[in-house]
Amino acid sequence: MNDIFSTLKLPDLITLLNALCGFGAIVAIQYGMVQLSCTLILLAAIADGLDGSMARYIGGSDIGGSLDSLADVISFGVAPAIIITTYISEFVTFVAVCFYLICGILRLARFNISKPDSAFFKGLPITAGGITVAAIILVDEGHLQSIAVAAGCIILGMLMVSSIPYMKIRSKKKTLPLTLIFAISIVSYFLDPAFTSIATVPLMLAMMLYIISPIFIRNMGKDIHEHNKQHN
Repeated sequence: MNDIFSTLKLPDLITLLNALCGFGAIVAIQYGMVQLSCTLILLAAIADGLDGSMARYIGGSDIGGSLDSLADVISFGVAPAIIITTYISEFVTFVAVCFYLICGILRLARFNISKPDSAFFKGLPITAGGITVAAIILVDEGHLQSIAVAAGCIILGMLMVSSIPYMKIRSKKKTLPLTLIFAISIVSYFLDPAFTSIATVPLMLAMMLYIISPIFIRNMGKDIHEHNKQHN
């Protein structure tokens, strides 16, 4: 037992915090604490981003990559799936959530065996899927319909297993504003949950923008290609 603990590094401990936040989200929703459950997913997302940054700076362990995927399955696959089925308990939603979860698992499996790309992810990251689910439910005040939720789960699932390139957000120019948006949503819950739905709107919009971002990247690439052709 001591051998496994001795291999752990700081990034791994942050990854385990990610998993614990995901587990906490599952427990919270069982007690009807929807906002807390979704907020814990947002905290798990922060831990997921932090462990990767720490691993790049100080180095990770041999089990770091596998540990990260296992934690992500809990926090951004299983936890959102349970939250959705508890929030809207209808058969059509259950089927769509199963699809979302399966696609999330397949996406992580593909990621584990694929060659790393420094600039893009292949398919929508499962973390982004989980954040999107949490943000939408935090903003919603009981108005979501089962068909809309089911359609959203299917779209997220298809994007996760797609080959669409999604930009990795690592530069300070992008991470600092995003961190602030996350902080506003999370802090609002602990200060006054009544304002959480309003405070999470910027995060929800940011996630929607990220989901459709490949459209802009593709158009930008076409513009650059046309520009190069004209000047050659």
